[in-house]
Amino acid sequence: MKSFFHFEQCSEKIHHYLQEEATKRDITTVQLFALGTLKREPHLTLGELAERLQVNKSTMSGIVDRLVKANFLTRGRDEGNRRALNLQLTSEGLAKVDDTYDVFFDRLEAVLEIDSEELRAMLTTHEKMIALLERKGETE
Repeated sequence: MKSFFHFEQCSEKIHHYLQEEATKRDITTVQLFALGTLKREPHLTLGELAERLQVNKSTMSGIVDRLVKANFLTRGRDEGNRRALNLQLTSEGLAKVDDTYDVFFDRLEAVLEIDSEELRAMLTTHEKMIALLERKGETE
C-alpha cells in the first residue's frame, strides 16, 4: 500500500503545480483542461466536452460561458446538425493554454533526470495498477 500512496502524493504534487500555474494566469484548472481538450479535439460539442472532463452538462455550460466571456472560446453551429453548437478555441484561448502548459511542463522537466528505464517501469506498474482497479470496479 505504501507505493499506492506514493503515486497519490506524486499526482497531488503535479496537480498542485498545474493549479498554481493556472491561478497565476487567472484561469481555473478545469477551464484549462477544457481549453486543452479543445486544442487536442477541435469542434467538440458541449456534451462531448462534458463527457471528456467527466462533469455534467450544466456544470460544463457554466465553464464554457465563462470561457466565452473571457474570449477564450467561441460557439459555432455545426453544419451537419444545426441544433448542435461546436466549441472553438480563439487565438487568446490557444495562447492561454499553450503558455500555461509550457510553464507547467518546464517545472516538471526535473523528472526527466530519472533514468528512462526507471520511468518506463514505473509507468508500466502504474498502468497495471489502474487496470486492476478498473477490473475490480467492474466486478462489484
